[in-house]
Amino acid sequence: MIYKTFQDSSKAVECKSHDFPSHFHFDKDKYLEEEVFIGFGMEVNKLLQQLVSNTKKQLEVISIVGMAGLGKTTLAKRLYNDPYVVSYFYVQAWATCSQVYHKRDLLLSILRSVTKIADYVCKKNENMLAHDLYCALKGRRYLIVIDDLWSNKAWDDLKRCFPDDNNGSKIMLTTRLKDVALHAQSKGSPLSLRFLTEEESLDLFKQKACITGPFFEYLNLTGKSITRKCRGLPLAVVVIAGILKNNLEMDWWAQVEKSISSYIVSHENQYMNTLALSYNYLPQHLRPCLLTFGAFPEDHEIPVHKLIWIWIGEGFIHQNGTKKILEDIAEDYLTDLMWRSLVVVGKKGSNGAIKTCRIHDLLRDLCLKKAEEDHFPPNIYRYNKHCYSCPHSSTNLSSDCTCLSSKVSQSFSKDLSMICDTSKHIRSLDISSIELFVFPSEVLQLVHLRYLELRFRSGNPPESISCLRELQTLIMSSRMNMVVPNNMWKIINLRHLCIKSGENLVKSSDVEEEPSLLENLQTMSLVSPTRPFQHILARTPNLKKLGLCGQLTTNSGDLQFPDLGLLMHLKALKLLNTIPLCKAGRLSDSIIFPKSLTSLSLSNTYLDWSEAWAFEMIPNLEVLKLKFHAFVGKDWETSLGAFPRLKFLKLDELDIVTWTASRDHFPVLQCLQVHRCSNLLMIPEDFGNICTLEWIEFSECSDDAANSATYMQKEQEKNGNDFLKILHNPGETSSYTNTEYSRSGC
Repeated sequence: MIYKTFQDSSKAVECKSHDFPSHFHFDKDKYLEEEVFIGFGMEVNKLLQQLVSNTKKQLEVISIVGMAGLGKTTLAKRLYNDPYVVSYFYVQAWATCSQVYHKRDLLLSILRSVTKIADYVCKKNENMLAHDLYCALKGRRYLIVIDDLWSNKAWDDLKRCFPDDNNGSKIMLTTRLKDVALHAQSKGSPLSLRFLTEEESLDLFKQKACITGPFFEYLNLTGKSITRKCRGLPLAVVVIAGILKNNLEMDWWAQVEKSISSYIVSHENQYMNTLALSYNYLPQHLRPCLLTFGAFPEDHEIPVHKLIWIWIGEGFIHQNGTKKILEDIAEDYLTDLMWRSLVVVGKKGSNGAIKTCRIHDLLRDLCLKKAEEDHFPPNIYRYNKHCYSCPHSSTNLSSDCTCLSSKVSQSFSKDLSMICDTSKHIRSLDISSIELFVFPSEVLQLVHLRYLELRFRSGNPPESISCLRELQTLIMSSRMNMVVPNNMWKIINLRHLCIKSGENLVKSSDVEEEPSLLENLQTMSLVSPTRPFQHILARTPNLKKLGLCGQLTTNSGDLQFPDLGLLMHLKALKLLNTIPLCKAGRLSDSIIFPKSLTSLSLSNTYLDWSEAWAFEMIPNLEVLKLKFHAFVGKDWETSLGAFPRLKFLKLDELDIVTWTASRDHFPVLQCLQVHRCSNLLMIPEDFGNICTLEWIEFSECSDDAANSATYMQKEQEKNGNDFLKILHNPGETSSYTNTEYSRSGC
């Protein structure tokens, strides 16, 4: 077994787990929500003044320079999310450049933050994307952050995309290289980030270790010695705090203190041994999970669901007698790694769940080093346009893993055949960044596959896909509609089926004759709600996420889809109707939503607002997205007792004019997003009295609607309440991440 092999070969020391006193409780979720920022007060004030100053109208470049681990990205994020900055700039975008620079990917990243882009835009060449970005920024006051810039060429490739309209726009860069900063910042001097003082280091350590009062006084001398040895490097302080926070025993602290190198930090390689302690003292079950991060590119935002599915496929997650499902246990593991400050929270979804995560460059280097030292099994392969990626490989593949993007089309078929011939024990294979013409038959040789992600232009997966009996996760993307073969349902280990295309049909022949239950299947999206699909749905008792795309309306305009009454565990439902209507429709009488449902997304369903009551009364609904004519009509009057648990509401491209509601209808609402609702006159005035409401976001709406929210905010501030924030035209990187629902299977 792969996991056993790794355990046997591990040379690291396993630490004993210790519990806190019963009266000493930490809220991990709250801890992960709070970003600790210590020191650099003068630097923040100086940069804030530069960013929002009205004295300089010309486009200005601001650079932050410093060695790895000093906190350049943290400082930039602190400025980027500052309320004054958010309100000052019309457009904000954040992009990470990284050492391996790809202009096209960076342009797309910025463009997605600046404006909503269609699928065809992603297929444009670099020059066309650069032109689109220039036009999207033209005439708007913008702030663009380019994090981790490594070369003059990267800046020269991008700078032509940023128009100078003398309106106070800014570019903020972070880089380890001063010559790069000087090249980009023609006027003024870059900010060279300093090390933390001993007092700041101790303050950061106490907060990250979550130790206060008598507990820290008891361990104060050892804590001071530990932070002193970190020599003011924030990353080292944070990592060591993550090791110590679960154990208050003096002997344990003393052991860690002795392990920390005490030399002066002046180069990145010199503190690698200190960072390695985070791995050496990591519990056995978390080590392979951490090393997996080495399989992803530098500075890569990793989708959490993808990471978790790979962990499960690799056999890193075990139930060990608990009743929890593997996905929930994996989430606990990830939370633990974040709690130890080894993994950083990225974007969050509309329900507050963490959608993406990342790891610091230096910790990724550590993962690669430890993977090689401990012979981490090379069973994860990720092929993209630029290179393979795997944590460690002892095969010849490791020496041939680089493939220049200009040669991808010629070399990929040979490369894939080589992988399939020489590495038959691969469990996870991601080749989704290469668009194939058809489903590659070569992968059917990899009978040990648990995770497969791929993209092809047209065609369908073959019936022989059932030979992948161990497959747990299958993610397929296509430009064309797809037909799901009957034999797909013979893969009884399948847990997640995600199809990213249009109307994906289930074959009609012999489906009724297939009796087996798909007890493990939790995710199925997007599929067309045809009659054969209903038979499949009846065999998925543990389904948690379902996405339907196709004809969801009758000729008379009534909304209908398969009976969901048996799906007692369904949490998330997405409905995308592909048949446009010219009149408002109604709900079919047979539709019943499971009480377990917490997230619902409707698009193009053309329902009359009088039918909204059926959604308002779903007892556990927390997230509701109404998009692109989900409802039609001028007036929405919310029903009494509506949305008792709704936390997130999104209205996007609706023709609503008046909205009648009160705080009693949305008692626990936290975030309201209103996009492209140009006819809406105002936000219900009583929303200012919803004590849980934190954010209202607008884009492409009427001034009247936006002004009504701003007035609401000012009235609250007069009463001493400053919890409500209003964001105008936020990008994708706003505090509540806008997880758009498109024709995506996951």
